[in-house]
Amino acid sequence: MLQSISIVNFALIDDIQSDFGRQLNVVTGETGSGKSIVMDALSLVLGARADLSAVRDATKKCIVEAVFDLSKSTLKHVFDDLEVDFEIETILRREILPSGKSRSFINDTPVQLEKLRTLGSQLVDLHSQHQTSQLADPRFHFDLLDAFSDALELRADYQQTLEVVKQEEKRYHGLLEAQRSAKESYDYNSFLLAELKELQLHIDIQTQLEEERNLLQHADDIKQTIQHILQISSTENSGLTDQLSQCRMDLQKLESYSDQYKIFSERIQNLWYEWTDIQANLSDMDEGLVVDPMRLEAVNQTLSKIYSLQQKHQVQDIRGLMGKEQELEALCQVVLEGDEEIQAQKQRLDKAEKTAWKLATNLAKRRRDHAQKLSNELSTRLVKLGMEHARFDFQLDAESSLGPIGADSLTLLFSANKGIDFSTLRKIASGGERSRIMLVIKSILAKNDHCPTMILDEIDAGVSGEMAKAMGSFMKDISEHTQLIAITHLPQIAAMGNSHIKVYKSSDDYTTRTYVKRLEGEDRVVEIAQMIDGNQITQTARTYAEKLLN
Repeated sequence: MLQSISIVNFALIDDIQSDFGRQLNVVTGETGSGKSIVMDALSLVLGARADLSAVRDATKKCIVEAVFDLSKSTLKHVFDDLEVDFEIETILRREILPSGKSRSFINDTPVQLEKLRTLGSQLVDLHSQHQTSQLADPRFHFDLLDAFSDALELRADYQQTLEVVKQEEKRYHGLLEAQRSAKESYDYNSFLLAELKELQLHIDIQTQLEEERNLLQHADDIKQTIQHILQISSTENSGLTDQLSQCRMDLQKLESYSDQYKIFSERIQNLWYEWTDIQANLSDMDEGLVVDPMRLEAVNQTLSKIYSLQQKHQVQDIRGLMGKEQELEALCQVVLEGDEEIQAQKQRLDKAEKTAWKLATNLAKRRRDHAQKLSNELSTRLVKLGMEHARFDFQLDAESSLGPIGADSLTLLFSANKGIDFSTLRKIASGGERSRIMLVIKSILAKNDHCPTMILDEIDAGVSGEMAKAMGSFMKDISEHTQLIAITHLPQIAAMGNSHIKVYKSSDDYTTRTYVKRLEGEDRVVEIAQMIDGNQITQTARTYAEKLLN
């Protein structure tokens, strides 16, 4: 239940705070006193869009905070789904900063506005004055019938499955389009792929070919230079190899005279080993290096193809060409193996549709099983509100396709008087009748959807006299199992409240402010008498007010 609301710096409100009781809370006040402002502030903290123009002082922060007692609630799973902490005393807060930015909090944890809106809709059923127009909305009729038949969970399962159907259908058509597009360019893609595959690309191919080309282009010069080096090193007696060997032997003779000569000897020996190894390697390279014009031509042709394909496919290197090869391979694969994948996706789509249709069929049956019961329940409850001949007819027709809330269409027909044919509510129900019908519907929803708090904003519009008293009694009954906050202009309803809150304005030379006040005792008698007779309270009005309260 809603324990309290505090509003700071919002419209005509400077800083107010109001507490609410567990049962029927009535809110009264003259037209223009600010009742709608309080409703707007409550809508804001329940997730409505923020409007900077509603801030009283744009240089200061606007804060609306609502405190809920959830000790008797079964909404912990909602908190779990939203990934926010559940608290017995839960606080929703909305702030509008001077910058215009809006912030939302649940139990002091910052949350996205959508989470605040989701939780708010579970905590409060807020009926504003314009919502009576929902009586002409088939979606509202479905909400009523599904709540009454305890089908909301089944409908949620259906909608979740329908979303899967849409996703699978999107994938299926995506594969069809991809295959169609791929088939159109298959021959060309195959040709491009063959060009790339012919090169047998690997990550080092370009570097290796360019190095090989460089060697082949200068093979004569390289061989002559190597052979010259080998000749210098191998000339008998005067060659570098023999000279190093002679130096090594001479230094070995001196090793006995000093350790330093021994070190020189070891170094010369290392030089000799290193040089003989170089000499052997150069000899191998000389033998392996072949002047091969045909191989050079082949390497040049391969490199030319690589450079040409890099330009053709607008890539910078071999890695880019290899990526293009994979891409073309995948496009060709769609054509070669696409039918099998499409068939598998079609089976997934068919399975999802079958599940959705099964749920839609169960949902339709549940609705049909309860439609007449709901019609009877509405008629029975309206008898208490003076509409003893009211009748309803929920006409459900099967559709050939899956819709957003099932595979049915629904038309709600109404007759207010005996002997009068059924027609739509919009055509034949008066304003007062629509108000009474909406109240009855709200009483059914309150009993079936387990919303902790219901707020009715002047749902009694167009009603007076004995009907006002009957509606007050009806609200009193609703408040036995659901906290009810009723904004009303009718003294008969105001007198039935367990708690009475007055909204009023006060002005000085500079500004106007809206305030709230909890009324008890004499203050409440005066307020109800003023609702009956205006500001000039007569004894008759006062006596009638006391009678209503008693």
